[in-house]
Amino acid sequence: MKHFFLSTLLSVISLIGFGQTTLPTEWDFATTPATLPTGWSTNTTASYSSGLPDNSGGSSFAGKLQVTAHHFTIHFFDDPGLVTYNLRAYSSTGANFSGTFDVEESVNGSSWSTLASYGNDDFGNSWTEFTATADPSSRYIRFFFTDKISGINVGLDDVSIEASIPTEQEINVQYQGNDLPSGSEIQFASGVGNPLSLKFGVENIGTVDTLQISGVTLSGAAASDYSVVSFPSTVDPSSNDSIEVIFNPTATGSRVAVLSIASNDANENPYTIDLNGIGGNSASEPITGPSGLAVDLLKTYRVHASFNQSDAERYLVVFKKNTSISFTPQDGSSYEKGQGAGNAKVAVAGTIDDFWLKEVTADDTFYIHVYGFNGEGAFTNYLQSDYLDTMIITPLRSTTLGNYYSGVDETAATFVQDLHEVIFPHDVRFYSNYGPDMIAPFTERDTIDNKAVITGVYSADQVVYSPPFAWTPTNMSREHTLPYSWMPSNGSTSTPEYQDYHHLFPSVQNANSQRGNDPLGDVVNVTSSYGAGKRGTDAYGNTVYEPRDAQKGDAARALFYMTTTYHDPSGDEWGFLDLQSNGPDQRLDVLLDWHITDRPDGYEMSRNDYLDSLQENRNPFVDSLHWACYIDFRTMEYIAEPDSSCLLATLPSQEPIDTTDTTIGVMDVPVEDVYLFYPNPAHDRLFVSKRNTELFDFTLYDVYGRSILREDAFEGGLIDVSRLAPGFYVASLTQGQRKHAFRLVKE
Repeated sequence: MKHFFLSTLLSVISLIGFGQTTLPTEWDFATTPATLPTGWSTNTTASYSSGLPDNSGGSSFAGKLQVTAHHFTIHFFDDPGLVTYNLRAYSSTGANFSGTFDVEESVNGSSWSTLASYGNDDFGNSWTEFTATADPSSRYIRFFFTDKISGINVGLDDVSIEASIPTEQEINVQYQGNDLPSGSEIQFASGVGNPLSLKFGVENIGTVDTLQISGVTLSGAAASDYSVVSFPSTVDPSSNDSIEVIFNPTATGSRVAVLSIASNDANENPYTIDLNGIGGNSASEPITGPSGLAVDLLKTYRVHASFNQSDAERYLVVFKKNTSISFTPQDGSSYEKGQGAGNAKVAVAGTIDDFWLKEVTADDTFYIHVYGFNGEGAFTNYLQSDYLDTMIITPLRSTTLGNYYSGVDETAATFVQDLHEVIFPHDVRFYSNYGPDMIAPFTERDTIDNKAVITGVYSADQVVYSPPFAWTPTNMSREHTLPYSWMPSNGSTSTPEYQDYHHLFPSVQNANSQRGNDPLGDVVNVTSSYGAGKRGTDAYGNTVYEPRDAQKGDAARALFYMTTTYHDPSGDEWGFLDLQSNGPDQRLDVLLDWHITDRPDGYEMSRNDYLDSLQENRNPFVDSLHWACYIDFRTMEYIAEPDSSCLLATLPSQEPIDTTDTTIGVMDVPVEDVYLFYPNPAHDRLFVSKRNTELFDFTLYDVYGRSILREDAFEGGLIDVSRLAPGFYVASLTQGQRKHAFRLVKE
């Protein structure tokens, strides 16, 4: 471990930040979600678009709650008093509110009690002001949509929380001009033998009774490095005084203690401050690293894991998909969620011992490093030599698929109808809920500055925003891959087909407008372009739109899905020849070509699984590519004898089987990184070896990422796999800092 020291003694003070606000606090929702006040948070798109009347009668923004469990939460550290807010019901019919909407309070942010509750007809479709008085011990207020009734949303505007003005004594501590809540932490540093004065302001917020301070004490591992110089015995009502503490470090590294202020305050006695003092210019290095990764949620689209803490104050989790990590955190450097770190990315940095992995797709191997560290900012000291080095492997596809397609036989004359009946009807999600349903839980990725990014599907734009996501500020829309104007139900936006998420994708408005309602096709003569998408004429002179290559197969399968889902021979006809009355029809040969050349990748398979969890139906053409060969999507008629080239092109990809001497490795790597790994599929025994003679570690994981077989310091040879259940496994082979993972099929 390298330590760097300045030539002169360091004397630095910093305040560890908090996600809390002081009182009073207020917000009129007049701006986009990017400017949520400090201490305010939400899990909704945050605002109604301009054009709907806000509480003042203008056309600014208003808070929007539209799904059960949507909420706005305010976190503060003063004693709260009067809470004022305005509510109204939003619906297409102008109906009064129905359902349940609660205003709640909490002392800890996890256990909530009801401050006010509203049910059917308690407010209408015009703004109504309400007030409630919070418990002074509360530190959280939230506005919570407890029970959503279809068609009714809640508008929230002009929210304010006043600080209570107690008559009895009430302590408040300030540091460097900032309020410092009890239990908070400050960090500072000074050279060994160089005393540093710490001064704390002490306020008595009470207006009548005197605050009595009976003692100021120090405790903790390095309490002897601190001394209390002075403190007041009393503080008059609405007055302030100060406490002085001297930090005189006797050794380098972390010198932590707890400052306790005993007083006659009724609910904050003692008032404590964590003193994170540092001798020299670097915190102490942790002694041991984190261990024991546990995955408690493993899906193709979402992963949550935790680990065992060590003696470190904080932890840094970095990940890399399908490639070993080449990164070592540097002392004195801070990393944030979403930041690139070497060839990896930061999942979390802080005091927590659990994390979510975003960017999860099917059949991924996530390489994970977890480091412990002490200190913050320039004082940060990482334990680089002892870190958690592990991996998480996502499933190939949903493990709950089961018998979903039971009874569907592509050789049966009823194939098209049978497939239709499997995927329709299904649960309908509201078009307006696409943002909270799809963007935050699935689509968005973390980036720096606490921001997120999503990709415009047609143009490949990388759209960066401050969560929560909102459509208007990001200039994005929900693109109907099958245009609304093509639908037989054109004229109604409340139909399942209009709201079906399987063909809705986030697109920047520029690309969405460029596509319009044109068919998809291969552009030969470009008339306009935006990003990676383009519009023009095809080889037949028809005006078409061509999305980026990575979206072509996805778009084709979305159209196949829509026609199959909503085609009804006795009602609405959904063949391509029936859907678009003006202009050229959608060419099937182009879509089949895209379907074959841009096969479903891990992202599309995980999206199919995720949509199954929402709508309880799947896109069958993602699950079984060859089924598209049996349907003439122009007329929705069954093809009993499909073209053999279509069937061959849509067969599942097969791993080559060589039972003699198959070399499996990574392209363009040194010979020492080439392994022998055969047969694959394996039945009873598996031979594993390496082209050089160095020992390596061999670990076999199941689809849940659980280690089920391990050989450390393995020199190569036969491994008995006869007792393994048939299925897919992942083999990890590690030699020093080099690591490779291969998929194994067990017959």
